[in-house]
Amino acid sequence: MKIVSNSSPLIFFSAIGVLDILSDFGDISIPKAVYDEVTGNDLKGSNEVKHADWIKVVELEDYESLAFSSVLDAGEAQAIALAIKQNADLILLDDLAGRRAATAYGIEVMGTLGLLKVMYRRGRIENMKDVLDELQKQGFWMSADLYNRMLED
Repeated sequence: MKIVSNSSPLIFFSAIGVLDILSDFGDISIPKAVYDEVTGNDLKGSNEVKHADWIKVVELEDYESLAFSSVLDAGEAQAIALAIKQNADLILLDDLAGRRAATAYGIEVMGTLGLLKVMYRRGRIENMKDVLDELQKQGFWMSADLYNRMLED
C-alpha cells in the first residue's frame, strides 16, 4: 500500500507517543516540505520522524505542487502532489481544504482520528478515551460530538 502523509498526523501521533504504530502500514512517504515542517521547528515529533527509517522523504520539483500552492500550505500542497505522482492509495491529511483537494483528485484521505480508529480496531490502541484526551491536551481540536462518536465506534 502506497501512503503519503502530511505533517499533522505525524506530529500528533508523535505527541501522544504512538508514531511507531503507523509503521504497521509499511513505508510512508513524505515530501521534503513536510519533513522540514516537522523537523525544522523543534515541533513534537521532530526526533521521532528524523529517526523513523520507515518514513521516506521525497524531494519534489517546485512546479509539481504549484497547482495547490495558492490555497494550501507548502506541506499540504507537496503531499497531494506526491500522492498523485506516486499514485498513492492513501494520503494522511487533517486540513479540510487539503482533504477536499486530494479527494477531488481521487485520492483516498484519512486523518488523525481515522487512523486512531483503524489502530484501535487492530488492537494497537487499548483505551480510546485516554488517547483522545491526550490528543486534546496536545492541541488537537475536536467537537464534543465528534469526541463522543469516536468513543461509540
